[in-house]
Amino acid sequence: MRTRIVIALIGLFLPLVATADIYKWVDEDGNVVYSDEPREGAERLERTAPDSSYRFETPRRPSGDPSASGDNGDNGSRYDHVRIVHPTDEGTVRDNQGLVDVQLELSPALRAEHRVQFLFNGEPQGEPSRSLEARLTEVHRGEHQVAARVLNEAGAVIAETEPVTFYMHQASRLLPGRQGPGPNP
Repeated sequence: MRTRIVIALIGLFLPLVATADIYKWVDEDGNVVYSDEPREGAERLERTAPDSSYRFETPRRPSGDPSASGDNGDNGSRYDHVRIVHPTDEGTVRDNQGLVDVQLELSPALRAEHRVQFLFNGEPQGEPSRSLEARLTEVHRGEHQVAARVLNEAGAVIAETEPVTFYMHQASRLLPGRQGPGPNP
């Protein structure tokens, strides 16, 4: 019974901890410090809800473009949501063969006349296609970026993701039984 009461109290006070104030200051060595405890000279930061995904607003057409008014009936060329969902940003991919599967999330759905072009470390990969998935090959250890563009019939970019940074991890050939730091199992 006592355990249930403690759990209930923790559940009641947890939201109070989650909404604690955050303070920022620069220490004597010039480092920026963040804390939930106030301090003389600290700046109280305003908290906002974090975005859970990248949002991309399609660029507007130049004002000299006759179709810029939007009267051409082509309301479906705008994509409200374009983001790479795999690999995750700042995530680690473990594959000794150097393969990375990339997946794009797009809303509304890709129009029939549009194509997707994936980019690996800023370079286009393969031909633009209707697929929202791609497989990268020969990806070596280290930090890499992947992005995607949606192209119209003329090949112009009409939507683009933010680049996603990921890290490729491959087991060592010198120590084949080890997958990283720590004791060998």
